[in-house]
Amino acid sequence: MKADLVVKNGRIFDGGKSLGNTAAAVKDGKFVFVGKDAAVETYIGEDTKIIDAAECSILPGFVDAHLHATMCTELYATKLIYGIDRQEGESRRAYIERNLEPVREYAEENPDLPIIRATGWTPAAFQLDPEGTPTCHEIDELVCADRPVMLRSFDHHSVLVNSKALEMAGITKDTPTPRNGMMSRDADGNPTGLFQELSAICMLIDKLPLIDFSVEEYKAGILNFQKEQAFPHGLMGIFDAYATENALAAYKELAESGELKIRVRTALLADLSRPFDQFEQMVKDKGKYDVGDDFKIETVKFFCDGGGFTFYMNEPFEAQVLKEMGYPPEYRGFPQWTEEEMKQAFLLLAKGGYQIHVHAMGDAAVKQTLNAYEYIEENGVRGRRNSIAHIMNIDDGDIERMARLNVVGSIQPTWPIIDYFSMMFVLPLLGRERMYNQYPIGRMKKAGAVMASGTDFPITVEIDPLKGIQVGMTRTTPKESEHYEEYKGIISGPEDDPTADLMSLNDMIESYTLSGAYQMFTEDVTGTIEAGKSADFVILSGAIEDAEPMDIGEMKVDKFILKGEQVK
Repeated sequence: MKADLVVKNGRIFDGGKSLGNTAAAVKDGKFVFVGKDAAVETYIGEDTKIIDAAECSILPGFVDAHLHATMCTELYATKLIYGIDRQEGESRRAYIERNLEPVREYAEENPDLPIIRATGWTPAAFQLDPEGTPTCHEIDELVCADRPVMLRSFDHHSVLVNSKALEMAGITKDTPTPRNGMMSRDADGNPTGLFQELSAICMLIDKLPLIDFSVEEYKAGILNFQKEQAFPHGLMGIFDAYATENALAAYKELAESGELKIRVRTALLADLSRPFDQFEQMVKDKGKYDVGDDFKIETVKFFCDGGGFTFYMNEPFEAQVLKEMGYPPEYRGFPQWTEEEMKQAFLLLAKGGYQIHVHAMGDAAVKQTLNAYEYIEENGVRGRRNSIAHIMNIDDGDIERMARLNVVGSIQPTWPIIDYFSMMFVLPLLGRERMYNQYPIGRMKKAGAVMASGTDFPITVEIDPLKGIQVGMTRTTPKESEHYEEYKGIISGPEDDPTADLMSLNDMIESYTLSGAYQMFTEDVTGTIEAGKSADFVILSGAIEDAEPMDIGEMKVDKFILKGEQVK
């Protein structure tokens, strides 16, 4: 048999390990041989394309186990206001003006847009400000008052709107605040334009559908993500951690037309504002959107807690910040769902064949989620690779429980660093010990839990898996950070054992390849370089095992072969 493609003179990693193989042959989109250069010669024919890897590393195609690809529509259809840091001593008004000036210019440049959307403002910059976040009236004044304006925060846990948006949505002082969401009000009870957490944001979207993107806008955003982000970085698969109805329709249409090249798994949202029978409907509808191997919905996503002051912690937030913000001294956040609600919903969904994926930042949120996962097993249902995303803090005993329950840690390796953000916002909220113990990826891996790496892109703007591998191995500020000189060499880990959470090169590669495929139920199809599997692989710009860990993020994906076809 002659191959369509042969790659040789490389260093092949398979499932995170280097087994000494140097060559592979591909036929009809699948590997038919993996081995040494000399043996691959028999697969070379007159029409075989040959790639010389020049002794560079060959890895399975990467998987991003938690991102928001459909949110990338924002990168092409909204005004971006990411990275506007509040300067020391800067007044609230001056900072708001710096954020809103580019939005005002965008509105003036686009007079025919029915809604002005922008993305990227930072709620934490107002965290300790007694005057709080901007109001609808300030947006009216500084952007426009005759069209609706919607500003999403960089973390997507907060939305600001102007008075016109409130008017069009019919939201007034008589509108009840959604359960476990926050709708900010003034002293008279009138909404100020700030909506926090998904139940409140979903209410706003339901009342003003114009806020969401159309199916066609989502299709354009997904294709742009595929071309500008997935292909350049070697992503052969992604878990898109929740998509709206319009986004689901966009994915389905792209998969059916053959325009969706990467493998996508996404999730239905467990919506606090809807009755319990939403889960019964999900079970009835399972498979409704699926299109072969390219697009499937295997998962339901829950938020156990939120962000910032809505983290759900075992112990209260730091006393000083609680005092300054007017919270009671025992305040430790709260769960979005009760434990009993999660147990019953999880059991129903597990019986219906769904995987469950839970956003849990605080250690109390992780504990409650694991309690619910354990309940499933106690009732005779083996969990379907259920996962917990983020895991900022976790009890030692719950680390062991994650491994025992086969819970996948859907983690973000670039997050656990001590830097400007940590010192300005995490330290005041959680204190030194919890800050240094955040995101204990290494300890979870050592305990036997599956770690599947992702980025939370575009909430985190860095999507490159190689940069994730670097930070996962070093847990320190990258060289390209503007704050590198200030924080270089500080390792994010327990102060009595700073290196406890460092990951090895093999473990990091595994987390971005085989473990991600495992979370997506595609490990029988892809995730390793072996005969019979889909030919999804990247050739790097050098030999990753020879690079210094702090330099791995400077490497590039030189070539990307997806299902046997070179897309980069």
